Amino acid sequence: MNSTVLGLNSDGLRLVEKLAYAAPHLFFEADMIQFKNELDELAAQGEVSPYDSQNIKLVAPIDSLNRLKRKGPGSDFYYAQVIHRALVDNPPEYMNQGWFWSSINCFVLSSYVSMRWDSPLRRSNPGKFVKRHWLWIGAQGRLWNGSARLWWLAEYARRASEFSEHSAETLLSTMADNRELYTRIMSWSFAIRNPTVVAAIYDVVLADNSYLYKRDNIIQLLKSLKIKADTFDILDYEELRQIVINSLPSRYETMRMFP
Repeated sequence: MNSTVLGLNSDGLRLVEKLAYAAPHLFFEADMIQFKNELDELAAQGEVSPYDSQNIKLVAPIDSLNRLKRKGPGSDFYYAQVIHRALVDNPPEYMNQGWFWSSINCFVLSSYVSMRWDSPLRRSNPGKFVKRHWLWIGAQGRLWNGSARLWWLAEYARRASEFSEHSAETLLSTMADNRELYTRIMSWSFAIRNPTVVAAIYDVVLADNSYLYKRDNIIQLLKSLKIKADTFDILDYEELRQIVINSLPSRYETMRMFP
């Protein structure tokens, strides 16, 4: 049975940000009933509605998503598949919208976001920590927002699998297990616009180029590829893959530069 959840509007996002600093425990404890009550109370004080008129559609019932208990980085592969499947009935344009992902984090997957990250920022400035992971901040929203990051991991794997020699599941597993690799790729617009680029990079990585998992090595590769990005649209996949291979920092160079 499908479920729906109300989306936050601009007033709602402003009030959620206020709650992030006033009561971050509501996010960490994943008490969504209490969270919604607090949000509604703030909205009543300002005489505004915090919700958008559009419902978010969930293929999986909300309670089944809330019961997910896997913790830490190792849970990304599993959760990415779940959230990608759960949101399949929503318009594609929603997937780059802050109100959409903030709503998912606050009303659907808050338990995942709370369990997934632990950092000094969470202890020193919990309000800023909540804002970063529950809301959507600028161009890096898809990387920091907890549920958006999951969905895009699965979506990039799906798109890349149409060109890759590997399945979407294998690509997703490789991405989810190597944060340095996928965060660098997702930070370069020329790469995320071209699923063939993502496919070629991961196919090359999976062909025993594991030294690319190091941060400096993948940055060096992406800088080399960016110079040639204007030609990617007119190349077939094998040509693009060869460009990736030719752009690889050599093992000798990376050992010498980054021992």
